[in-house]
Amino acid sequence: MMRAPNQPAFFGDLICRFFKIARGIIGMLRQKEKIARVFSSALPKIKPSARETEECFEAAAQLIRKLERVVPQSVEIRLAGSLAKGTNLSKNNEFDIFILFPRHYAHHEMAMLGLHYARRAFAGMRTESRYAEHPYLQVFHGGFHADIVPAYKINDIGQKGSSVDRSQLHTQYVNAKLDAKGKDDVRLLKRFMKNFGIYGAELRVEGFSGYLCELLIAHYGSLAKLMEAASKWDAPAIDMAGGKSAAELRKEFSSPLILVDPTDPKRNVAAVVAETSLSRFVFECRRFLKGPSERFFFSQKKQRSAAEIGGAIRKRGTLCLAVRFPAPKVVPDVLWPQLKKAAQALVRHLESLDFSVFGYYHWSDGNECAVLLELDCWQLPAVKKSRGPGVRFASDVEEFTRKHADCYNLHIEHDRMVAVERRKETDALGALAKACKNPHGLGIPSHMEGPLSQCRIIDAKRLSGKKYRELLSDYFFMKIT
Repeated sequence: MMRAPNQPAFFGDLICRFFKIARGIIGMLRQKEKIARVFSSALPKIKPSARETEECFEAAAQLIRKLERVVPQSVEIRLAGSLAKGTNLSKNNEFDIFILFPRHYAHHEMAMLGLHYARRAFAGMRTESRYAEHPYLQVFHGGFHADIVPAYKINDIGQKGSSVDRSQLHTQYVNAKLDAKGKDDVRLLKRFMKNFGIYGAELRVEGFSGYLCELLIAHYGSLAKLMEAASKWDAPAIDMAGGKSAAELRKEFSSPLILVDPTDPKRNVAAVVAETSLSRFVFECRRFLKGPSERFFFSQKKQRSAAEIGGAIRKRGTLCLAVRFPAPKVVPDVLWPQLKKAAQALVRHLESLDFSVFGYYHWSDGNECAVLLELDCWQLPAVKKSRGPGVRFASDVEEFTRKHADCYNLHIEHDRMVAVERRKETDALGALAKACKNPHGLGIPSHMEGPLSQCRIIDAKRLSGKKYRELLSDYFFMKIT
């Protein structure tokens, strides 16, 4: 015979569950309200005022009018970049102006004519030549500066004649997909990323480009929804067109973050984003959602004094060396990856000699480069062991014996041959100096070999100049709080 349920207990349990769910819903709503308040408070501090926006567009219009006077009617002048898309940040007085040529021009002709027209239009003004896939001109106008970029006028990616051509498609796409609220969310996302040093597609940063920020907001619908999704990301791969699965995209692209350009299906917009930048974004989104605060947008990075830096180095009990050398005369997107590779090559060389590198860092101000190397083992004994094959491998044992005929000792430990021989380098500083003086063959990039051979190696505590404090503060005091 079945017993009737204990009705008071049953309903009591049901009521407890109801209140638990209700508390959870109320907590979520309060958290959403708090996030919205933080966004509303931060936005006016980063969004250009109506007057600032008017000044930016007027400055752009003045430069456009100058260009329109010198180009033929078949060439179109068009504003591009974050100003044209309405996602620019306050006090960011930069914009792009494209000189769009018909596609019948040869690439070299288009690039050279674009520079020619720009120089004619801005004669008497301060200009600087810059180089990417092809040359472009940077012009300074009052408190503004603009990149004047020659490109082909296209309607779809199939007509692309150079990589910069797709920028006009990006502007059209973003303006079609984002409303005013979405564009404000992009501004907040850019500021959030700037605060943690992960905004910018330059190879110095290896972070998120402005266009990538715009696409992320367009895809997820809002900054809050993006943060919620990003806090759970694991090898994210996104095709906004919905044509390919994440698994298919990972076979096609190898980057930590994949977001296919909706205007160019063969391009990963996030290709430059380093794993560290992606991980920092995921981590900070998670922290923000747990405790929303404006400090995630406006925290101040403290630069330490020379005394604080010296004290920190002494407490660590390691050897900290700084390799200083002239910066090669190359554009930043060549300098930074080559400097990174040079630092990694020096680390590999020291470790191949059995020294232990605790950490390293690289820095440049465009005129000088520095590689910081911290070692926790920098003095070695004069002898080292070379472990050979097991004695059961007769031919290998014979070869090992011949190779180590001049060693101090040759004996058997357990089942393996062991040679005790003289170590080539016992002092890390001396080994590093030799490597830098003759860097050929170490895997140092070509542009770095000459400048590196002119280097000075000093104790990091002697990097007393103010410009080095950011480098040393970052390395010795970086702490997520």
